[in-house]
Amino acid sequence: MGVQLNPIYLVVAVAAWLLVYHLTYRFALILRDPALICWGVGPFGMTTISLRKPRPLLMIAQFGYAALAMGCVVYFSLFVLEPAPITGIPHTGAAILTVVVAPVALVTLIALVAQARGRRHALWGEARVLSATQRAITLGVLLVFTPLGRTFLHDRFNATPSEFIQTIRS
Repeated sequence: MGVQLNPIYLVVAVAAWLLVYHLTYRFALILRDPALICWGVGPFGMTTISLRKPRPLLMIAQFGYAALAMGCVVYFSLFVLEPAPITGIPHTGAAILTVVVAPVALVTLIALVAQARGRRHALWGEARVLSATQRAITLGVLLVFTPLGRTFLHDRFNATPSEFIQTIRS
């Protein structure tokens, strides 16, 4: 019968795959970064603001967790759900591996390139916190400060998170 696509369902499935990848990527940073100042949720997704450059092991863990989560969702949506967004895919080991690994590898490669470009001329320390906080507030992100973030704001700016946000807004 051949491979058949359900285009609308496929677009929704791909959006769900990307959402799972990016949420898992951010949650790994929120849960494991000791230098995390704050994190937030806004209309364009989640954001994290860290004081220092993340350690290489943390970055590997982020990409690994996100790739594993996306791979599970891709497999589930293509081979378990009925009807699938793409029907007629053979259920052989090589076909399953190719169909699941290809989108995960593509998204991970794009994320790695974006990470490399962002590290090229990155700001760290107070400048990064100020810049990222201002950008997040402008985009309508609801920020949640960590205990380290509250201590950082008190020590550096002698302000509480709400006072700091109010100052950034003005």
